[in-house]
Amino acid sequence: MAHDEAHDVRYAVGLDLGDGESSLCWLDTTGQGPGEVYVRGTEGTAVVTALGRVPLTPADPTDPTDPTDHPDTDTDTDLVHRVVIGEDAVLARNCVHFSVNFKNRHQPTDLQAVQFAQVFLAEFFARHPEVQEDCVVHVGHPAGWDRRSVKAYLRQLRALDVPVRLVAESQSALVHVRDRRAERPGRGLDRVLVVDVGSSTTDFTVVEDLVPRNLPVGTELGCREIDATLARIVRADFEGADSKDGARFTEELRQDGGAHMLMLVCRRAKEAQFTGTDFKVQELQAGCAREFVSLVTLSVERLRSVDIPGRVVRAPGGWADRFADMLTEVRALLGATAPELVVLTGGGSRMPVVRELCAAAFPEATVENAAEPSLSVTRGLASIGRHSVNVVRFRRDIQALKDRPEFEEAIRAGLVEAFDQAKSSLLSRLLARADRLYANDEGDLDALIRELTGLDTVLADLRATLEAELIPLVLGICRSYGIRDDQFTLDITLPEIIGTAITRRIRALWRVLRNSQGALDVVTRVPQVGLMRLRSAMRAGATPAQMAALVAGMAVIVALPKGAELGARQLIKVTLGNASLDPTEVDRLVTDVAERISAQMDDRAREVERFLR
Repeated sequence: MAHDEAHDVRYAVGLDLGDGESSLCWLDTTGQGPGEVYVRGTEGTAVVTALGRVPLTPADPTDPTDPTDHPDTDTDTDLVHRVVIGEDAVLARNCVHFSVNFKNRHQPTDLQAVQFAQVFLAEFFARHPEVQEDCVVHVGHPAGWDRRSVKAYLRQLRALDVPVRLVAESQSALVHVRDRRAERPGRGLDRVLVVDVGSSTTDFTVVEDLVPRNLPVGTELGCREIDATLARIVRADFEGADSKDGARFTEELRQDGGAHMLMLVCRRAKEAQFTGTDFKVQELQAGCAREFVSLVTLSVERLRSVDIPGRVVRAPGGWADRFADMLTEVRALLGATAPELVVLTGGGSRMPVVRELCAAAFPEATVENAAEPSLSVTRGLASIGRHSVNVVRFRRDIQALKDRPEFEEAIRAGLVEAFDQAKSSLLSRLLARADRLYANDEGDLDALIRELTGLDTVLADLRATLEAELIPLVLGICRSYGIRDDQFTLDITLPEIIGTAITRRIRALWRVLRNSQGALDVVTRVPQVGLMRLRSAMRAGATPAQMAALVAGMAVIVALPKGAELGARQLIKVTLGNASLDPTEVDRLVTDVAERISAQMDDRAREVERFLR
């Protein structure tokens, strides 16, 4: 994919420029529903990738107000033509035909794909002008293309009047499959191989740990080879044959566009045998230009007698053997990492032999055929457009979340509650005469404070509080982007500075707290010392006068600790009660916690982006 900055556009358009057929899908990036595939007249969603020029005559002028008309001038004859695509290029009379077989390691001078895309998009935009005003068009390219070929292709497509980005076709199909499987909980995409069987190439994308990797395999094998083999069979029977049929066939084959018409007939005959329908072949016979009637009729009759799946596809050294060899190469590239799931997509994946060979190559994997395989790429391209825009919006909304008053207030209240909890724990420990009050150094003192405040428990409770308060706010944003609750977890990791700030604040009070608790220890020991003296005097045989004086003194001594204890307790309570975190420090902590949560959400956005690279 071209690493352009994603824009917050309203519409995403997916354009699958196929070697045989093309399709277009678009969707509103603000919604979550499926994309809509463009239907072109009688062709439906599959538009023949053909480009033609129809000469214009004075009696048949181009309507300058019609955006779907594309006049072109032949520089050799100064004759003006109207550029047409699809069936119009194949069936129109007096049409100069071009086959847009452009996926052959792109050459900078080959602009037929661009011209086809221009006409196709102009036609679509004429019917949907609101899309043209605010969209990005995502175009697929074979996954096996090297970077140089992709860049050359992108340079050509930049001639279009809308922003364009390129995405590997099998990767696009993967995103479509991912969207479909997201509707079925419990079925992930941990180790997946996507096999996109197209007309010009067969693409392979492997996904491991959410990271897609396009394999450099398959650029030289597409279903077009089957069409070419069928064309050779028909040519061998008719071209140059000493018969009227042979003469008519040869003459029409030599007409401009004749060879391309033969390839189209072969493609339709192949599809007819694999799908069990003959509808489009009959359409060709009924609607083709007069100069190709014999070519189409004779070709169709001959191809009806050919067992295409058995004689052509499965023939020794044929397409199926080459596909099997390619799967062996893919298996070697994957090494010990075998896929759990193999997803088959692309029009060619409808051939049963594709599923059969994939199941044999990866017996440990589940093999799944994509629904509407010929549209998986174009739907995936549009979906990638929406995902790209939504990643930008997701990040924007998460960044804005940390500045919302309720988000900040939840963090602030949690921090104050945590400090109060730490003070309460310390107060109860000091009043209960904690055994250990002295530390050898700063590190030991911090550990002592952490122990007496129960800081580990305090921080665990703070994290639980913040999760309870903040996750609903975060999930509200996630739901707006179609992320289900059971697919999302937010583990709030508190920054160490929270514990450090609490410890530092307690440390500043430690001398007062330590001395106050020390006083408690002293007043507790004083009565015990007096009683020990009385017992000693009695054992030593003190006189009654000495005992009376000692008892009178002890009355005073015993009365003193009561007041001292009350004073020490009160000092501890007041000291801790008045303690609070510095407001500036609280502001800094709130910002830090909010940034940590935003960073985690940014990681979630990157997980989505992995499918878009």
